[in-house]
Amino acid sequence: MTLQHAAHLLSLALLLTCPGGLSAWERAARHVVPPPTVPGPTLPPVFDPRVSNNVTVTATKTARLSCIVHNLGNNSVSWIRHRDLHILSVGAQTYTSDDRFEAVPQAAKGDWMLSIKYALPRDSGQYDCQVSSTPPTARTVHLTVVEPRAKILRAPEMHVGLGSPINLTCEVDYSPEPPDYLHWYHKEKMVRKDGDRVSVKTKLGRSSFSQLVVRRARPDDAGVYTCSPAHAIEHSITVHVLTGEYPAAMQGGSSVTCAGRRRWALLLTATVTLSTSVLLTYFYM
Repeated sequence: MTLQHAAHLLSLALLLTCPGGLSAWERAARHVVPPPTVPGPTLPPVFDPRVSNNVTVTATKTARLSCIVHNLGNNSVSWIRHRDLHILSVGAQTYTSDDRFEAVPQAAKGDWMLSIKYALPRDSGQYDCQVSSTPPTARTVHLTVVEPRAKILRAPEMHVGLGSPINLTCEVDYSPEPPDYLHWYHKEKMVRKDGDRVSVKTKLGRSSFSQLVVRRARPDDAGVYTCSPAHAIEHSITVHVLTGEYPAAMQGGSSVTCAGRRRWALLLTATVTLSTSVLLTYFYM
């Protein structure tokens, strides 16, 4: 018996002594193909309903339009300006020559934010956040850019007498957020408190108010006063300090005092009376 024949017999003996014999060996050697798996349903993209679709911002500040999308998958997010259908961004890429616009995605929150720096009133309108699903789905954000305006009461001119107080009041009716400051300027120089002669009282809020009082007006207090709030249109008034015939002129009105007006009224009455007398004398001649 050859060596090869002996090895064959030994292998056969081992197979016969294993549990299951030859059949178990054949089953172990067979390649098992797993059954085909059916993919589960894919959830469609969903916009986060907790994100407001109305954004109001003060002019010259940054407007941030949020768009949080769940179940985005392999889809992309685009921002489209509604009025001209201009594609502003796709994903993290910005597609506009206006460098105030920038796509600022925040991956951790799933927020595909669009930022508009130095927002202007003309930027107001609708912006569509669109997902490239099949079919596409979109969410509209309404942007309002408010340009607050300062208003000085009794503008554009005020007349005060020498030694009388100058009392100026400035109002800002509405601002989406309180201004950072509100300053007064006189001849382009900021007005600051000066003892008890110059005082400024200011209250900042969505509606702001400021009062400037200059006591014992002097000739150099005359000129242009400007109320200048942050991120708002400023307003000016020209103050005249009168010296001479009408030292007690009323603020905010004519430079003619009550006494002066009475003199004009008496003069007018005398003129009318004299004219009437002349006409009557001529008629009866």
